[in-house]
Amino acid sequence: MRFPFQAAAAVVSVSALALANLPTAAADTPAEQNFNGKESCVTIDSQGNVRAPQPGDCTQFGKGGQGTTDAQARNVIFILGDGMGHQEITAARNYLKGANGRFEGLDELTASGAYTTFAVGKDGKRQYVTDSAASATGWSTGTKTYNGALSVDIEGKPHENLLEMAKNAGMRTGNVSTAEIQDATPGAMHSHISQRSYYAPSGTAKPVEGPEARENGGLGSISEQIIDTRADVTLGGGRKYFNTEVQGDGENRNPFLTTKNDGGADWEAGKTVRENAIAKGYRVVDDKAGLDAITVANQDQPVLGLFNEGNMTRRYNQTVPGVAEDQQPQECKPQDTGNEPTAAEMTKKAIELLDDPSADKGFFLQVESASIDKADHAADACGMIGETEQIDEVIKEALDFAKQDGDTLIVVTADHAHTAEIVPDGEPSVSAVTRLKTPKDGGSVMSVGFGTQPWSTGADGKLQAGSMQHTGTQVRIAGFGPGSENGNGQLDQTDAFYVMANALRLNGGTQGGQEPWEITKGNKVKSLASRRQAKSGDELCYLVSEGTAPKVGECAQFGTEGQQVDEAKAKNVVLLIGDGTGDSEITAARNYLKGSAGRFEGLDNLNYTGYLTTFALDKETGKPNYVTDSAASGTGWNSGVKTYNGAIGVDNAGQPVATIGELAKAKGMKIGNVSTAEIQDATPAAFAAHALNRSYYAPSGDAKPAKGDQLRENGGLGSISEQIVDLRADVTLGGGRKYFDAEVVKGGKWGENDNTWTAGKSVLENAKDNGYQVVTSASELDGIAEANADKPVLGLFSDGNMPRVLNQTIPTTDGEKEPATCVANPEFTAETPRLAAMTTKALELLQNDNGFLLQVESASPDKADHQADACGLIGEVGQLDEAVQAVQNWVNTTGEETLIVATADHAHTAQITYNDAPTAGRTTKLATADGSEMTVNFATSKTNEDKDALGGQEHTGAQLRVAASGPGAANVTGQIDQTDLFFLVNNALGIDGINHGLTFENKMQPDNAPADGSSKSSLIGDLGLAVLLTLAGVLGLISVIALAFPFAVDSILGPLAKLK
Repeated sequence: MRFPFQAAAAVVSVSALALANLPTAAADTPAEQNFNGKESCVTIDSQGNVRAPQPGDCTQFGKGGQGTTDAQARNVIFILGDGMGHQEITAARNYLKGANGRFEGLDELTASGAYTTFAVGKDGKRQYVTDSAASATGWSTGTKTYNGALSVDIEGKPHENLLEMAKNAGMRTGNVSTAEIQDATPGAMHSHISQRSYYAPSGTAKPVEGPEARENGGLGSISEQIIDTRADVTLGGGRKYFNTEVQGDGENRNPFLTTKNDGGADWEAGKTVRENAIAKGYRVVDDKAGLDAITVANQDQPVLGLFNEGNMTRRYNQTVPGVAEDQQPQECKPQDTGNEPTAAEMTKKAIELLDDPSADKGFFLQVESASIDKADHAADACGMIGETEQIDEVIKEALDFAKQDGDTLIVVTADHAHTAEIVPDGEPSVSAVTRLKTPKDGGSVMSVGFGTQPWSTGADGKLQAGSMQHTGTQVRIAGFGPGSENGNGQLDQTDAFYVMANALRLNGGTQGGQEPWEITKGNKVKSLASRRQAKSGDELCYLVSEGTAPKVGECAQFGTEGQQVDEAKAKNVVLLIGDGTGDSEITAARNYLKGSAGRFEGLDNLNYTGYLTTFALDKETGKPNYVTDSAASGTGWNSGVKTYNGAIGVDNAGQPVATIGELAKAKGMKIGNVSTAEIQDATPAAFAAHALNRSYYAPSGDAKPAKGDQLRENGGLGSISEQIVDLRADVTLGGGRKYFDAEVVKGGKWGENDNTWTAGKSVLENAKDNGYQVVTSASELDGIAEANADKPVLGLFSDGNMPRVLNQTIPTTDGEKEPATCVANPEFTAETPRLAAMTTKALELLQNDNGFLLQVESASPDKADHQADACGLIGEVGQLDEAVQAVQNWVNTTGEETLIVATADHAHTAQITYNDAPTAGRTTKLATADGSEMTVNFATSKTNEDKDALGGQEHTGAQLRVAASGPGAANVTGQIDQTDLFFLVNNALGIDGINHGLTFENKMQPDNAPADGSSKSSLIGDLGLAVLLTLAGVLGLISVIALAFPFAVDSILGPLAKLK
């Protein structure tokens, strides 16, 4: 199991934590907080002094990197989607390719991970929502800085960037963007400046000021520094800033280049930047035709392409959101981009100009699709989608080259997450909503909400709102080629700098620049370069004939055989689910509990990381529903099939499908099912039951009773509670006790050698009659010594859902001025077992020679998100992490070959937004383990009234992180669907998930019937007939007596007549 060498000491003793059933916080710290951030990234010391982090100080793995591969690359192509969070990627895929489709570039990258993006203010406080400048400085120089800064630290000190390092090593370099080329992302690679807006040397549009101006002895404006840095190829927009006059004469002032080729010309004041560039040997082109004509780019003749006065034109016309109920579905319409090249065309040309196989050294190229961000700021769904399409095309060009070249590392990521959220269609929302008709999915409608600014609609129908906010969620990093495995797992954006620099062996240092460092080696993981081909992106599993439903495996990206990156077999599998635990929830919880540079000791230390899609199906049309619920999602990984929201263990036609729990049990393995929810809730139910509706908890009563064809008395499989008992999992732990108190209606024997049910008794009484060991407290659970099919354990620790560890917080609409601190929930008592304790006990009870399958759910990140409860969700993500630690500790102790998989069922509402910035929803501000303030926004409810906002926040449709360790774990990498997990688990255990022979029908027999089930009568039927015949005889005798001896018989028959 991989641990960052700096963070290993922070790992707590999981066995002590779990067995003692204690919270993780020390007595003098807020409840549950346990700061474990790197000491080198602490930016305010104990005396209150601010310390500027230097290159590598805030990395998760140090300058040497993870060392998971020693591969060296000749070339690196770094591709950046500005603002391309998981919501943006998923929305664009849904629209452009279909929910079950595949990007030809983005989704074909073989290694994948997640990285954090926080910035550090000049005051040393954390800025949990970064801007593009601070973020770009992170991967360009390995240094954390403040929002607005480009390649300088928080004290303003410049740091050598990757492009300069590559030039100093004799490599060719390029910088390409669809933004103004002075914008933050390209700017960080060829300038060092305190304010990202210092574009020009003069004029009224973004001029440099103060000591950084050339005439004042500074390095000059960003436009001037672009010319001084002298990349071989520089392409983008921002032409108008090059037409401003230079104010200071003189030499090239780049502080880090060891060789400066200025074409024999110094800067000349009074001329424009463009005129100076031409004098220095630049070939300047302004349109696609001019770029096409270029055949050479080098230090004698560098190329400067300026294709727009400002940002380059977005692919699609702008869409304007509004009140959800008033919106009609739209389609994205292309707009005229004139004579501008596309991002892919610029990339292809840059690679052609930079690649020289005869040269000793390779090239470094950065490419940005910039206007995903700019469209999101404008709440422009189609604009965002079109620019995500552009980056996919860029990646495809890079992959085509890299696959042929064989010596090129591609790294793809984003600088920050953004505002867009895929929300349930057809429902009111406090967010401004755009509804899009998706062309690939047969006209299904996807709603995209924008809720990080207050908004209204003017009389002209136009949106009236400020610029939508960035958000603070960790983002995806993915790669291909030599060195890409070092981008796998959980990193920080500053780690990305070292992933690329180490692959290029740029660790030798520069006088006055980056200091030399050693590259880490010897922590190799499995190569991720080779895997089975995914299904065709055009092969959409749900576009089937009317009246039919997708079969098991048809929606999996890699089919029934899986990726086969790692074909090792596991003895045991533990699948851990964080309900509603999207990347935003993970990031918020880490910030609060561990610190932004800290690390979850469980979740963040799993060896392999990938991302998976979660869409459900519409029950009536069979087409995608872009926002799943927990039932459809749980069915996806438990049974390998897509279904409708609300369905448990059945396909979209309502037919039962085998679960991984049933399959493992049929193989002779032990199985366990643990949750902090009601054990009948969607996730644990999908492991154990088959129900047409997720609310069919009980066999009778007023609280969530099963109905209609689900009922056993109507020939169905019965309520979820009854099916849980009939599965006879060796260990079942959770809440939901009150539903087990419901009375059983249908008695008899459920199949051969299974439970005998007694009508009139409760489900719980029947469970006890059938050998279950029932426990209701932590101490009773501790007392259990064994669990097996004869003596299964049923733990029911609350009437409903188990209490959350942290007390509820109530968000406001006025932006709290003072931050809150999460406090312990008094309802979570010493007799309430923590999830880690339940997990540890389950592992002990399940261990056996034949192996086991265990599903563990931290259920209430979801339930807290629904209630806009920031502290609640944070505490329950912490519980999930503790449970992962418990499994890791058990595996390390026992040495058993165990596959550990941790993921979520769906994304949710929470967003990390700027402090003290109003939103369309309600926000909570918290004081984190860093000693800084973090704001969490909830903006997916119908209204901001308590009745809606504190219980009606919605799921969202973003793809999710999946992480794993152990045999077969590498098969989670890349881009998969949740149904792929079904086959990943089964393949690791050697189970055939298709040809299993399991059947699903009502198996109830009278308990005295022959074993072969030949008797069709029931015990109740036989007794009823006997009673009826006896009563008829008595009544007949009374009638005869009455005829012979007339007298009133009412006193005799009256009471009998009342027996109805």
